[in-house]
Amino acid sequence: MKNSIITAIGIAVLALASCNKESNPSTLPSQKIAGIYEASTFKTEMFIAGEWKTMSNKTNERKLAHEFSWEGNELESMTDHNLGRFYSFGYDEKGRIDHIYSHSDQDFSRVISYDRDGHVVLSKGTIRMGNGTLLASQDFTFTWADGTLQKVEEVFWSHYPDEEEVNSTTTRTYTWENGNVVKTVRSEVKNGSPLSDTVYTYEYSTEANPLYGFVYVLHPLNGIIFDYEGIDCLSRNLPSRIVPGDDGVRYEYSFSGSPLAKVEKHMIGDTSPIMHLFTDFTLDFEYVK
Repeated sequence: MKNSIITAIGIAVLALASCNKESNPSTLPSQKIAGIYEASTFKTEMFIAGEWKTMSNKTNERKLAHEFSWEGNELESMTDHNLGRFYSFGYDEKGRIDHIYSHSDQDFSRVISYDRDGHVVLSKGTIRMGNGTLLASQDFTFTWADGTLQKVEEVFWSHYPDEEEVNSTTTRTYTWENGNVVKTVRSEVKNGSPLSDTVYTYEYSTEANPLYGFVYVLHPLNGIIFDYEGIDCLSRNLPSRIVPGDDGVRYEYSFSGSPLAKVEKHMIGDTSPIMHLFTDFTLDFEYVK
């Protein structure tokens, strides 16, 4: 029976791949991750009396940041220890994640819909009070072409007690090369006022991305390694450098291990001629044995 199931899954994956080699029908990480550990340092330097002097220097010791629980080949749950949030996952008849349940009042539970090629086309999220009162909603609509994501349109609404109502719409567009996203542009209108566009450009290493295909991180701002615009899910390789616009900040990455064992992530902020900001993260990956 087990061999029959594996064979059926293999045939389905091959059929999707034959339709379009860039198709991404999986909703789980490409590697069976058990845990991601994180350590970080934050340093500020200021140019004083002709030399750079350290003004602050803080170190956060290594800790378990993300924990994954598997039941066979299905991801049962994920804990984000950084934010104190626990998620469980529901699956449809084709073995795809179609529900993300947030067991916290600070994040969205989601219902996910797919097209016939297995691509996410709609993700609807809500936050409700214990009595069912809606506090916030966030809907993402995904547009694909030739197996690659072209655009994400987000509609967000919130009205918390004692706070003003918020309405915003955000559009993200994607540019691809060789199976990786090399540029994203985010345009946002909040309460009727357009905000400045945010542009990211990405350079890539040859290292394989162990989070590739994981539908949870397809949602913008849910990134585990890169934080931005769903790149953790979308790109087959790991970015070596990310530059957000022209604000003097850049992110540089180095990797080791196969599958990936360690990520070193460096944020360098040269936003002022007299002040530099440095943020360094080390992520250690462990896999199910």
